[in-house]
Amino acid sequence: LKTCFAAMGKLPERSSRRLKVGRCTSQKPIVKRELWPYLPNWIALYAERGSMPKCWEGHRLQREHCRKSHPTCTYCEAGAKLRSTVLVCRKCPWWLICSQCASRPRLPSLRLDPLFFGPHTPRLLPATEAVADGTRGSLIICPGGNYQFLVPHEGLPVAEFFAKKGFRAMVLRYRLLPKYDFDDMQQDLVSAAAMLRSKGPVCAMGFSAGGHLVASTVAKHGVQVLDAQALIYPCIDGSDWASEESCGFWGDDFEECFRKGKSLQSTRQALLGGPGFAAPPSFLVSSTKDEASPPREHTDLYALALQKKRVKHCTYLRRNFGPHGFGMSGGWTEKCVAWLHARGFGRTDS
Repeated sequence: LKTCFAAMGKLPERSSRRLKVGRCTSQKPIVKRELWPYLPNWIALYAERGSMPKCWEGHRLQREHCRKSHPTCTYCEAGAKLRSTVLVCRKCPWWLICSQCASRPRLPSLRLDPLFFGPHTPRLLPATEAVADGTRGSLIICPGGNYQFLVPHEGLPVAEFFAKKGFRAMVLRYRLLPKYDFDDMQQDLVSAAAMLRSKGPVCAMGFSAGGHLVASTVAKHGVQVLDAQALIYPCIDGSDWASEESCGFWGDDFEECFRKGKSLQSTRQALLGGPGFAAPPSFLVSSTKDEASPPREHTDLYALALQKKRVKHCTYLRRNFGPHGFGMSGGWTEKCVAWLHARGFGRTDS
């Protein structure tokens, strides 16, 4: 078969044939288990993962009755009622969870996180919500994670939310540094879009580095790849990845990540509105409190390029949604639902 393709002047892309739909059975994590205790906090997420309530540093929380001396709730920033049951960290006195926030949905532990296993097997992970008859189009969720990890709260919880709103939603677990490069990651998204094309229009929603991946894929492979895109606190100007001080890569793979990460610069000029800029109808969200991807250095510039290129049906929400990584909080999701409906996505009765 390989000889036949060679005679035709092309070989099948190994990237596209790897992508499959559904959970992966691989037991190989993207980081060796012995290194898990040293993971950065924004991936370890002790306060968000598993059934055992913990603080950000991983200390187990204790139940107490709220006293006047207790701080406000870490999550909702409201003061708990006196004598109500709260969760406190006795090693971190500023950490308190009120009774209402204690019932928030939690993320899977690392050993159960489908985004943390199968480093060589890209996957489209569908939401558990059944797809109703008449659902038009597909939404591909691309979590961030600095191209070295995939952040869990930017993945399946997002897909589940939009699935309940009547959309066909799937999470793309794309391949990562350092074993794979930027071309592989883009090819995973191109393959995912092609796979879902028969279901109608395709929109990709990217968070942080995932937003950079979505915008870069369109810039390199053409606007025909996607019918729409939603970029949530995206990294647009990738110059930080060219600096050892600001690239953010972690662990023993730092040098290899930094070497391969230089390819993340390949679409920088295009994303900033230079030659090669291309974009479908776009929904942008950026927070004025975001210090990792501040709007004036990232999303503002992309929005200006959209305006100059007269890309139609674009929406830009820019205000204080919270610090980088705010996920679905802040009130942007319902506006995005309405925007997707207007673009022809979702149930036909919406």
